[in-house]
Amino acid sequence: MIGKTEIKQITDRAMKYTKADQVMVSIFNQNQALTRFANNHIHQNVNESNSLFSVSVAFGKRIGHASTNSLDSHRIRETVTWADQIARFQKENENFHGFPEVKKTAYRPVATFNRTTARFSHAARARTVGEIVDCAKHHSLTAFGSVSNGVAEICIANSQGTRAYAVCDDVFCNIVMAGEDSTGYVQTGRRDVNDIDFGSLAELAAQKAIMSARPVRLPAGKYTAIFEPLAASEFFDYLGNYVFNGKTYEEGRSFVSGKLGKAIVDKRISIIDDPFAPNGFAFPFDFEGVPKKKLVLVDKGVAKHVVYDSLTAAGAGTKTTGHALGFPNPFGPVPVHLTVRKGSKTYKQLIRETKRGLLVTRFHYTNVIDPHQVTFTGMTRDGTFLIEDGTITKGVLNLRFTENIIGCLNRLADMSTQCDLVADEPGYGSRFASGTVCPAVKINDFNFTGTTEF
Repeated sequence: MIGKTEIKQITDRAMKYTKADQVMVSIFNQNQALTRFANNHIHQNVNESNSLFSVSVAFGKRIGHASTNSLDSHRIRETVTWADQIARFQKENENFHGFPEVKKTAYRPVATFNRTTARFSHAARARTVGEIVDCAKHHSLTAFGSVSNGVAEICIANSQGTRAYAVCDDVFCNIVMAGEDSTGYVQTGRRDVNDIDFGSLAELAAQKAIMSARPVRLPAGKYTAIFEPLAASEFFDYLGNYVFNGKTYEEGRSFVSGKLGKAIVDKRISIIDDPFAPNGFAFPFDFEGVPKKKLVLVDKGVAKHVVYDSLTAAGAGTKTTGHALGFPNPFGPVPVHLTVRKGSKTYKQLIRETKRGLLVTRFHYTNVIDPHQVTFTGMTRDGTFLIEDGTITKGVLNLRFTENIIGCLNRLADMSTQCDLVADEPGYGSRFASGTVCPAVKINDFNFTGTTEF
């Protein structure tokens, strides 16, 4: 890590390299490591250190942007020069009213760093994998997956006096347990590695693989379906991306365009973007340096708010809600701290009260095919089960589905009383932990459109 003092020196120096009317710079500095395993053996152990310097300059309303992964002063000066040159060839952006001006006292203290997680070594990850593999061998299964952890240092500064800085870390694990004709899956992520019981996770994945052995084929059709939090989170994530995105809303492309203040889903559903939730990945500011705040998106089924960054807010004649993903961002602002209020039934009750239906562990390869109506398609994977007379009886070959998310949430049977943090996979980009806190969700008449061979 660079440290707050040195990062401030870099950003202050970079802003002096331009004569633009306004300038904003950001530094994303990270260290992350990953141990991947397959066929009950570790086959990859990697460590990455990288930095990203980004700069946006504004000459009036002409904005230029450039970035580099070098923090060398010569390279930073060159990158700022590129941004200057790009800006001079841009059309004026009428929505640009200046970079956000934030006072230092506006930021709320948030715990984003855990020293134990930051020190989680390659040897510790290997011991964790050993625990997972031992579980697989005990059940005559084969384990696949990864364990990774990382630390990120983030600094946003602009010529308006905004200075935002934070250090955050996380650990992530995913496990596939495979039998001859079945698989089971779990994934988790936390700030504190001590909050994860890797042995219990491995056992859960193993039991899913064992329970789904010798899966049966079910015909396509509409079924009562219970979606565990890992699957259920995708309903809400897509709503965040396409429905409560201020850009799609203002352009009339969102389902709630013209519908704020009206009921859109079952009254038992409330969705809040809460960047301070103790069971989520708390973080104090967005990627324009604007302080985050709790924002109710859906209150008892009624659409209440959408989220904005500085550009979409200016175009709408309102204020940013602190949801910028970066600058510029053609996709628009997105809530990344979604929490869904719990339901009234325990997970076991949801199953016990199902006469005939399906239990879905997770989705695979989902895509939105109608962003305005929020219709999506995909498949089940790694643990799909038949429920008969309130009991899980057998595994089911995976099913393809095409469904409308708004329609599903209006056919809500109930939700579980327990909410879990579903951590997003770190992927191959910058290390920034995010996730959705949600319950298991039971939907009536979920539309499964086809079957698979596995």
